[in-house]
Amino acid sequence: MTFPIESSPLAAQHAQVTGSLDVGAASVAYDEFLRSSVATLSPAFRVEAGRASFVARGAYSQFLETGNYSFEGTLAASVMSPAVWKARGELFATASNTRYSRLGDSAATNLLAVGRVHIAEADRGLWLGTGFGVVTQGFNLPDDLVQADVGGWWRSGEATLTAQALPTRVGSLKYADFIVGARWSPPRAEVTATAGYRQGAVSTGVSRWAEIGGTYWLMSHLALIGGAGVFPTELWRGLPGGRYASAAVRIATHAPRASDPARVAELTQPYELGRLRPSASAAQFTVLTEPNGTRTLRLRAPGATAVELIGDFTDWLPTPLVSSGNGTFTLNVFLSPGIHRVNVRLDGGPWVAPPGISKVRDAYGGEVGLLVVQ
Repeated sequence: MTFPIESSPLAAQHAQVTGSLDVGAASVAYDEFLRSSVATLSPAFRVEAGRASFVARGAYSQFLETGNYSFEGTLAASVMSPAVWKARGELFATASNTRYSRLGDSAATNLLAVGRVHIAEADRGLWLGTGFGVVTQGFNLPDDLVQADVGGWWRSGEATLTAQALPTRVGSLKYADFIVGARWSPPRAEVTATAGYRQGAVSTGVSRWAEIGGTYWLMSHLALIGGAGVFPTELWRGLPGGRYASAAVRIATHAPRASDPARVAELTQPYELGRLRPSASAAQFTVLTEPNGTRTLRLRAPGATAVELIGDFTDWLPTPLVSSGNGTFTLNVFLSPGIHRVNVRLDGGPWVAPPGISKVRDAYGGEVGLLVVQ
């Protein structure tokens, strides 16, 4: 038996809110300092509404041998324009403050505003941008900050590769960072790796670095995260370079659409790959009852390259649908009779209710679809 559910124009998307708290430990050796054991506490809060996003994050570190501590807080916001041909514009702004114990003033405060242009296909894209800001270090007068940003990305299945160049001037110091990265996002997990090279004013610390990190979701509200590597001095954020290994437990309101395993030197990602791809739309959602009692969920989404589903019957963990060609994606599951809550996303975009079914507000300010199974 098949239940066809036709689509109708979707109403304006409600904001999607994600909150998390990371509790962990790390072993860190900052440049020119002995290795230290560190207890870490990192809260995060994220709001996404349409083409806009807002992120607030903190990182508190307690150094066990000395009793010293550090704190960094970051606010970031991003707005994407509608697509014109294959291009989108982006405005991105961030502000951060880093404080260390036994210092009566802020060790570093910075403000940065960036404009970018993105050109994207379904599985690849380029971006070009420039940013301006100010940086203060302690009681020193602020330095101006100028940064160019050029890069590209390529996606195949669950893997994404990126390459980026960041020529930067902070006051009289000039340097350029060249960074390559890879991300693999199978169900329940994510693994990232980055490597970089700095040319120009290196100051203290390394000119070459590499990091690897991972996240594994035990359930929709609990994940294990970890990372290790070498990270460079961040001249404009007042963060020294060094080497580290870390592990933590993440408690979250729900599994985010793009988890962030980077543990050091990256509180916010400068761009979201999922939001740059041209958006596909879901046209029809059907439920087919099989002879063995299972149900086949079928979503028709012309133009989509990847479709995922979350619901109470997947423990709210993203589950990929299988492409059967012609823009049709299917998933065979056991569904007990009754009302189930379910959402889908196309090509890493926002989670939305499947077309044509009833929608209600969820506990996090977003929407979820109600699927009635006879």
